[in-house]
Amino acid sequence: MNAINKTYVWVTAAAILLLSGTAIADRDDIRQLAETKISLIEAIEIAQAHQGGIAYEAKLDDDSFTPEYEVELVFEDRFYEVTVDGVSGEVRKVKEDNDD
Repeated sequence: MNAINKTYVWVTAAAILLLSGTAIADRDDIRQLAETKISLIEAIEIAQAHQGGIAYEAKLDDDSFTPEYEVELVFEDRFYEVTVDGVSGEVRKVKEDNDD
């Protein structure tokens, strides 16, 4: 088996393993996304307007039973995590991230 075929087999196997473990999580993400009334972009804009600063990461939180976005941003050399309700757009929580 040549090097290209071996690489293809490894990449395919890795993809199958990754996809098989995330099928349930993907269904939950789709359900939560369907329940949202605001987009990810709107959540970022809300978080930046509320806290100030610039967002560098944002995602739909899969740890909550209701749809919410977690927006990571930096403001004045400090890092913050802003939680935005995915239905109402209300800021639920602001937490300074002190992890080094």
